[in-house]
Amino acid sequence: MDLKQRTEKALIWSFVDKFGQQIIYFVSGIILANLLMPGDYGKIGVLTIFIVLSNILIDSGFSSALIRKKGATDQDYSTIFFFNLIISVLFYFVLYFSAVGIASYFEIPDLISISRVLFLSIVFNSLGLIQQTRMFKEIRFTEYARINIVSLTISSAVAIWYAANGGGVWALVVQTLGLSILKTILLWAYGRWFPKFIFSFASIKEFLGYSANLLGTGILNAIFNNIYPLIIAKSFSTATVGFYTQAHKLQDIPSALIANIFRSVAFPVLSSINDDKPRLLRVFGKYIRTTAFFIFPIMMLLIVVANPLIISLITEKWSASVPMLQVLSVAGMFSPFIILYYDLFNTEGRSDINFKIEIAKKIFLVAAIAITLFYSDLIINLIWVWVAYTLLSLVATAIVSSRVAGYKVSLFVKDIAPYFFVALISAALSLTTYLFVANSWAQLVVVTLIFAISYIAIVAIFKMEIWLECLSLAKRKLGIKQ
Repeated sequence: MDLKQRTEKALIWSFVDKFGQQIIYFVSGIILANLLMPGDYGKIGVLTIFIVLSNILIDSGFSSALIRKKGATDQDYSTIFFFNLIISVLFYFVLYFSAVGIASYFEIPDLISISRVLFLSIVFNSLGLIQQTRMFKEIRFTEYARINIVSLTISSAVAIWYAANGGGVWALVVQTLGLSILKTILLWAYGRWFPKFIFSFASIKEFLGYSANLLGTGILNAIFNNIYPLIIAKSFSTATVGFYTQAHKLQDIPSALIANIFRSVAFPVLSSINDDKPRLLRVFGKYIRTTAFFIFPIMMLLIVVANPLIISLITEKWSASVPMLQVLSVAGMFSPFIILYYDLFNTEGRSDINFKIEIAKKIFLVAAIAITLFYSDLIINLIWVWVAYTLLSLVATAIVSSRVAGYKVSLFVKDIAPYFFVALISAALSLTTYLFVANSWAQLVVVTLIFAISYIAIVAIFKMEIWLECLSLAKRKLGIKQ
């Protein structure tokens, strides 16, 4: 099987995995949002940063280093496995005893017990990191997709049952912790690897130079990508955190879906051809165009249908999330490209570039947040700061890529512009529906249909590259002659 076939198969199963997960999150999220209150989501929202940050510190960038290394040994894998486990246990105990301080800072007494149970997911996640890394390295996305979908389905079903029986915020704890436990069990069952009792400081030292920059980048991203719930909790209210969390989750479903599909495949594939620069850039450009083909219409549609989507699916009690969702979707439209650029730098062993860019970006974000909070008490202005931060991040990353990796800014604009304008035209056409349709359910359905038909019709009429590629792939999989 050549690289193109392996990539196509990996993309298909990565899509099945990520799409399946997001559908389950979406459906379970709708049900849970109807059973729970905004304040329940707010309590979990302020704890998310601690889990995300701990998971990054535990991994320390070693997973990417293992994927990138050709001929990684059992000594390497076992060493990193035990390193991850030891660090995860240490972090859990630190967070366990910090629970009182966290609850006191946010003035939410319930956070003591909630956090101590929720933080157990950190330890369980560490136990499956190497099995997951090996699956990525070996491009075994079929098994990984099954593991994710099965574990998420079961944990979500249990969470819904618990919420329906008055479990409240604990239903969200059950979903997160249950997912960690089930996924780890399945990774061990199907991962085909068990650690040996080996620990080599030489392996740690070998990966440290490369992974240190990834760790620094990861820490900065973990803190700042999840800092808004903390700021909102202190400056506004727990309920407002819940509205923000729901809006962020809804825009993150498609944005993260597209980003993760291509990221999970792009890094191992690009790493396998990093010694052929022209080919590397051609493949990377294809990833950019394919991402643009999917992300622009999905996110623009989300902006257009935000109001009927929320009102119809999770009721009026979440209406404050509508403007937040629309603004966050602007950022979500462009963030997947930044992630792809970072994988390009990592592929070439330049993880230091990502770290330096992140430092500059975070300085801007801190200053912008401080100024906004000083001059405004509107939550929406704080969210617009995130949009500005995302767009400036993309511009900075594209400029650096042009100089370091050889993928020019002009080429990036040329690759994404056609799909952006087609999506924009489709959004404008679908907006006319609101002049004639009043019912929220009817608006949701009709606007979506008009948008989808418009987008597909335009890309088909102009025979745009990625549309033709998708048709060709579909015909091959269905056994239709070209």
